[in-house]
Amino acid sequence: MTLLRRLSADQKRSLGHWAMELIVVIAGVLIALWLQELVERRRAVADLHAAEDAIHDEVRSALTSLIWREAISQCHLDRAKLLKSALTDARDDWPGLDDNALVVLKPGLGRYSAPTVFPSVYQRPRDTFSTSAWNSALTTSALAPMDHQRFGQLVAIYDIIQVVRENQELEDHAATKLSALAFPMRLTPQIRVELIQALYDIDRSRFSFSAFGAAPLAQEMKTLGWDDKAAVDRWIVEDAADDRRNHIVWKPCVRQPKNPFG
Repeated sequence: MTLLRRLSADQKRSLGHWAMELIVVIAGVLIALWLQELVERRRAVADLHAAEDAIHDEVRSALTSLIWREAISQCHLDRAKLLKSALTDARDDWPGLDDNALVVLKPGLGRYSAPTVFPSVYQRPRDTFSTSAWNSALTTSALAPMDHQRFGQLVAIYDIIQVVRENQELEDHAATKLSALAFPMRLTPQIRVELIQALYDIDRSRFSFSAFGAAPLAQEMKTLGWDDKAAVDRWIVEDAADDRRNHIVWKPCVRQPKNPFG
Protein backbone atom coordinates (compact mmCIF):
# COMPACT_ATOMS: atom_id res chain seq x y z
CA MET A 1 0.00 0.00 0.00
CA THR A 2 2.88 2.32 0.79
CA LEU A 3 4.30 1.68 -2.69
CA LEU A 4 1.00 2.55 -4.33
CA ARG A 5 0.85 5.83 -2.42
CA ARG A 6 4.20 6.79 -3.89
CA LEU A 7 2.97 6.24 -7.46
CA SER A 8 1.78 9.20 -9.45
CA ALA A 9 -1.71 9.36 -10.86
CA ASP A 10 -0.46 8.46 -14.34
CA GLN A 11 1.47 5.49 -12.98
CA LYS A 12 -1.59 4.28 -11.11
CA ARG A 13 -3.72 4.55 -14.27
CA SER A 14 -1.05 2.64 -16.21
CA LEU A 15 -0.88 -0.08 -13.58
CA GLY A 16 -4.66 -0.37 -13.56
CA HIS A 17 -4.68 -0.62 -17.34
CA TRP A 18 -2.14 -3.47 -17.34
CA ALA A 19 -3.98 -5.24 -14.54
CA MET A 20 -7.20 -5.03 -16.52
CA GLU A 21 -5.48 -6.40 -19.63
CA LEU A 22 -4.09 -9.30 -17.58
CA ILE A 23 -7.52 -10.09 -16.22
CA VAL A 24 -8.98 -10.00 -19.74
CA VAL A 25 -6.26 -12.33 -21.06
CA ILE A 26 -6.73 -14.80 -18.21
CA ALA A 27 -10.51 -14.70 -18.63
CA GLY A 28 -10.10 -15.25 -22.38
CA VAL A 29 -7.87 -18.27 -21.82
CA LEU A 30 -10.30 -19.76 -19.29
CA ILE A 31 -13.28 -19.20 -21.60
CA ALA A 32 -11.39 -20.79 -24.52
CA LEU A 33 -10.53 -23.81 -22.38
CA TRP A 34 -14.14 -24.07 -21.24
CA LEU A 35 -15.43 -23.89 -24.81
CA GLN A 36 -12.90 -26.50 -25.93
CA GLU A 37 -13.96 -28.80 -23.11
CA LEU A 38 -17.63 -28.23 -24.02
CA VAL A 39 -16.99 -29.11 -27.67
CA GLU A 40 -15.04 -32.23 -26.70
CA ARG A 41 -17.78 -33.29 -24.28
CA ARG A 42 -20.43 -32.87 -26.96
CA ARG A 43 -18.31 -34.81 -29.44
CA ALA A 44 -17.84 -37.60 -26.89
CA VAL A 45 -21.59 -37.75 -26.27
CA ALA A 46 -22.25 -37.87 -30.04
CA ASP A 47 -19.69 -40.67 -30.43
CA LEU A 48 -21.31 -42.51 -27.52
CA HIS A 49 -24.77 -42.30 -29.10
CA ALA A 50 -23.45 -43.43 -32.49
CA ALA A 51 -21.60 -46.37 -30.92
CA GLU A 52 -24.64 -47.39 -28.87
CA ASP A 53 -26.88 -47.24 -31.95
CA ALA A 54 -24.47 -49.53 -33.81
CA ILE A 55 -24.35 -51.90 -30.83
CA HIS A 56 -28.14 -51.90 -30.63
CA ASP A 57 -28.41 -52.91 -34.30
CA GLU A 58 -25.80 -55.63 -33.77
CA VAL A 59 -27.60 -57.03 -30.73
CA ARG A 60 -30.96 -56.99 -32.54
CA SER A 61 -29.39 -58.96 -35.39
CA ALA A 62 -28.19 -61.59 -32.90
CA LEU A 63 -31.68 -61.65 -31.39
CA THR A 64 -33.34 -62.41 -34.74
CA SER A 65 -30.89 -65.28 -35.28
CA LEU A 66 -31.82 -66.71 -31.89
CA ILE A 67 -35.52 -66.30 -32.67
CA TRP A 68 -35.02 -68.42 -35.77
CA ARG A 69 -33.09 -70.95 -33.72
CA GLU A 70 -36.14 -71.39 -31.51
CA ALA A 71 -38.43 -71.68 -34.53
CA ILE A 72 -36.41 -74.58 -36.00
CA SER A 73 -35.42 -76.25 -32.73
CA GLN A 74 -37.98 -79.07 -33.15
CA CYS A 75 -36.57 -79.88 -36.60
CA HIS A 76 -33.09 -80.15 -35.11
CA LEU A 77 -34.40 -82.36 -32.33
CA ASP A 78 -36.11 -84.63 -34.87
CA ARG A 79 -32.94 -84.87 -36.95
CA ALA A 80 -30.81 -85.63 -33.90
CA LYS A 81 -33.21 -88.43 -32.88
CA LEU A 82 -33.08 -89.89 -36.40
CA LEU A 83 -29.28 -89.91 -36.42
CA LYS A 84 -29.14 -91.36 -32.92
CA SER A 85 -31.45 -94.19 -33.95
CA ALA A 86 -29.26 -94.99 -36.95
CA LEU A 87 -25.98 -94.84 -35.04
CA THR A 88 -27.24 -97.08 -32.24
CA ASP A 89 -28.87 -99.59 -34.58
CA ALA A 90 -27.31 -103.05 -34.90
CA ARG A 91 -27.05 -102.79 -38.69
CA ASP A 92 -23.71 -101.75 -40.15
CA ASP A 93 -24.90 -100.53 -43.55
CA TRP A 94 -26.00 -96.91 -43.67
CA PRO A 95 -27.97 -95.98 -46.84
CA GLY A 96 -27.16 -92.27 -46.75
CA LEU A 97 -29.41 -89.30 -45.97
CA ASP A 98 -30.09 -86.68 -48.63
CA ASP A 99 -33.06 -85.05 -46.97
CA ASN A 100 -33.12 -81.45 -45.83
CA ALA A 101 -33.92 -81.20 -42.14
CA LEU A 102 -35.76 -77.89 -42.50
CA VAL A 103 -37.42 -77.45 -45.89
CA VAL A 104 -39.83 -79.63 -47.84
CA LEU A 105 -38.93 -78.48 -51.33
CA LYS A 106 -35.47 -77.74 -52.64
CA PRO A 107 -35.70 -74.04 -53.37
CA GLY A 108 -34.04 -72.29 -56.24
CA LEU A 109 -33.07 -69.38 -54.05
CA GLY A 110 -32.84 -68.57 -50.38
CA ARG A 111 -30.90 -69.16 -47.23
CA TYR A 112 -30.64 -72.92 -47.50
CA SER A 113 -30.11 -73.33 -51.23
CA ALA A 114 -26.50 -72.43 -51.93
CA PRO A 115 -25.22 -74.79 -54.66
CA THR A 116 -23.26 -77.66 -53.18
CA VAL A 117 -21.91 -81.05 -54.18
CA PHE A 118 -21.88 -82.26 -50.58
CA PRO A 119 -25.35 -82.19 -48.99
CA SER A 120 -25.61 -81.31 -45.33
CA VAL A 121 -27.12 -83.72 -42.85
CA TYR A 122 -27.77 -81.10 -40.16
CA GLN A 123 -28.85 -77.85 -41.83
CA ARG A 124 -28.50 -74.66 -39.81
CA PRO A 125 -29.44 -71.03 -40.45
CA ARG A 126 -26.81 -68.50 -41.36
CA ASP A 127 -26.57 -66.98 -37.93
CA THR A 128 -25.31 -63.48 -37.30
CA PHE A 129 -23.57 -63.27 -33.96
CA SER A 130 -21.24 -60.37 -34.68
CA THR A 131 -19.30 -58.39 -32.07
CA SER A 132 -17.77 -55.85 -34.49
CA ALA A 133 -19.66 -52.80 -33.20
CA TRP A 134 -18.88 -53.74 -29.59
CA ASN A 135 -15.19 -54.30 -30.26
CA SER A 136 -14.95 -51.05 -32.23
CA ALA A 137 -16.57 -49.09 -29.39
CA LEU A 138 -14.14 -50.59 -26.88
CA THR A 139 -11.13 -49.92 -29.11
CA THR A 140 -12.03 -46.26 -29.72
CA SER A 141 -13.16 -45.66 -26.10
CA ALA A 142 -16.47 -44.39 -27.49
CA LEU A 143 -18.28 -45.81 -24.45
CA ALA A 144 -16.11 -43.94 -21.94
CA PRO A 145 -18.84 -41.41 -20.99
CA MET A 146 -21.38 -44.20 -20.42
CA ASP A 147 -22.78 -44.84 -16.96
CA HIS A 148 -21.01 -47.78 -15.28
CA GLN A 149 -24.24 -49.65 -14.62
CA ARG A 150 -25.35 -49.35 -18.25
CA PHE A 151 -21.91 -50.45 -19.43
CA GLY A 152 -22.19 -53.50 -17.18
CA GLN A 153 -25.55 -54.35 -18.75
CA LEU A 154 -23.94 -54.23 -22.19
CA VAL A 155 -21.18 -56.53 -20.96
CA ALA A 156 -23.87 -59.00 -19.81
CA ILE A 157 -25.46 -58.91 -23.28
CA TYR A 158 -22.19 -59.61 -25.02
CA ASP A 159 -21.45 -62.40 -22.58
CA ILE A 160 -24.58 -64.09 -23.96
CA ILE A 161 -23.52 -63.41 -27.54
CA GLN A 162 -20.05 -64.79 -26.86
CA VAL A 163 -21.54 -67.99 -25.44
CA VAL A 164 -23.68 -68.56 -28.53
CA ARG A 165 -20.72 -67.73 -30.80
CA GLU A 166 -18.63 -70.41 -29.11
CA ASN A 167 -21.61 -72.76 -29.23
CA GLN A 168 -21.97 -72.11 -32.96
CA GLU A 169 -18.35 -73.11 -33.51
CA LEU A 170 -18.94 -76.36 -31.59
CA GLU A 171 -22.03 -77.06 -33.67
CA ASP A 172 -20.25 -76.36 -36.96
CA HIS A 173 -17.42 -78.72 -36.05
CA ALA A 174 -19.85 -81.48 -35.07
CA ALA A 175 -22.06 -80.98 -38.13
CA THR A 176 -19.01 -81.27 -40.36
CA LYS A 177 -18.30 -84.72 -38.92
CA LEU A 178 -21.93 -85.78 -39.32
CA SER A 179 -21.96 -84.68 -42.96
CA ALA A 180 -20.39 -88.05 -43.89
CA LEU A 181 -23.80 -89.58 -43.21
CA ALA A 182 -25.11 -87.94 -46.37
CA PHE A 183 -23.63 -90.85 -48.32
CA PRO A 184 -23.95 -94.65 -48.05
CA MET A 185 -21.26 -96.05 -45.80
CA ARG A 186 -20.32 -98.92 -43.53
CA LEU A 187 -20.60 -98.00 -39.86
CA THR A 188 -17.55 -99.51 -38.22
CA PRO A 189 -17.29 -99.33 -34.40
CA GLN A 190 -14.73 -96.51 -34.67
CA ILE A 191 -16.91 -94.50 -37.05
CA ARG A 192 -19.92 -95.01 -34.78
CA VAL A 193 -18.02 -93.72 -31.75
CA GLU A 194 -16.79 -90.62 -33.61
CA LEU A 195 -20.22 -89.81 -35.03
CA ILE A 196 -21.99 -90.41 -31.71
CA GLN A 197 -19.54 -87.97 -30.09
CA ALA A 198 -20.36 -85.44 -32.81
CA LEU A 199 -24.06 -86.04 -32.24
CA TYR A 200 -23.57 -85.42 -28.53
CA ASP A 201 -21.96 -82.06 -29.35
CA ILE A 202 -24.89 -81.26 -31.64
CA ASP A 203 -27.33 -82.04 -28.84
CA ARG A 204 -25.33 -79.97 -26.37
CA SER A 205 -25.23 -77.02 -28.74
CA ARG A 206 -28.99 -77.27 -29.35
CA PHE A 207 -29.59 -77.10 -25.60
CA SER A 208 -27.26 -74.10 -25.27
CA PHE A 209 -29.06 -72.21 -28.02
CA SER A 210 -32.24 -72.73 -26.01
CA ALA A 211 -30.78 -71.82 -22.61
CA PHE A 212 -29.02 -68.71 -23.94
CA GLY A 213 -31.74 -67.95 -26.46
CA ALA A 214 -33.95 -65.10 -27.53
CA ALA A 215 -35.82 -64.64 -24.24
CA PRO A 216 -32.75 -64.05 -22.02
CA LEU A 217 -31.24 -61.70 -24.60
CA ALA A 218 -34.49 -59.76 -24.99
CA GLN A 219 -34.73 -59.42 -21.21
CA GLU A 220 -31.24 -57.93 -21.08
CA MET A 221 -32.21 -55.56 -23.89
CA LYS A 222 -35.24 -54.41 -21.92
CA THR A 223 -33.02 -53.44 -18.99
CA LEU A 224 -31.30 -51.00 -21.38
CA GLY A 225 -34.62 -49.55 -22.49
CA TRP A 226 -34.46 -51.29 -25.85
CA ASP A 227 -38.02 -52.40 -26.55
CA ASP A 228 -37.67 -53.78 -30.07
CA LYS A 229 -41.14 -55.30 -30.36
CA ALA A 230 -42.09 -53.27 -33.44
CA ALA A 231 -38.75 -53.88 -35.15
CA VAL A 232 -38.91 -57.64 -34.51
CA ASP A 233 -42.54 -57.83 -35.68
CA ARG A 234 -41.50 -56.08 -38.88
CA TRP A 235 -38.56 -58.47 -39.34
CA ILE A 236 -40.86 -61.51 -38.94
CA VAL A 237 -43.23 -60.19 -41.61
CA GLU A 238 -40.42 -59.26 -44.02
CA ASP A 239 -38.66 -62.58 -43.48
CA ALA A 240 -41.84 -64.52 -44.27
CA ALA A 241 -42.33 -62.45 -47.42
CA ASP A 242 -38.75 -63.21 -48.45
CA ASP A 243 -39.41 -66.94 -47.99
CA ARG A 244 -42.46 -66.72 -50.25
CA ARG A 245 -40.50 -64.89 -52.94
CA ASN A 246 -37.81 -67.56 -52.81
CA HIS A 247 -40.35 -70.43 -52.84
CA ILE A 248 -39.15 -71.84 -49.52
CA VAL A 249 -41.58 -74.35 -48.05
CA TRP A 250 -40.75 -75.23 -44.46
CA LYS A 251 -41.36 -78.61 -42.89
CA PRO A 252 -44.15 -78.80 -40.28
CA CYS A 253 -41.54 -78.93 -37.52
CA VAL A 254 -40.63 -75.28 -38.22
CA ARG A 255 -42.72 -73.13 -35.91
CA GLN A 256 -43.82 -69.56 -36.47
CA PRO A 257 -41.10 -67.22 -35.14
CA LYS A 258 -42.12 -65.78 -31.77
CA ASN A 259 -41.39 -62.22 -30.72
CA PRO A 260 -39.81 -62.39 -27.23
CA PHE A 261 -40.96 -58.82 -26.54
CA GLY A 262 -44.57 -60.02 -26.56
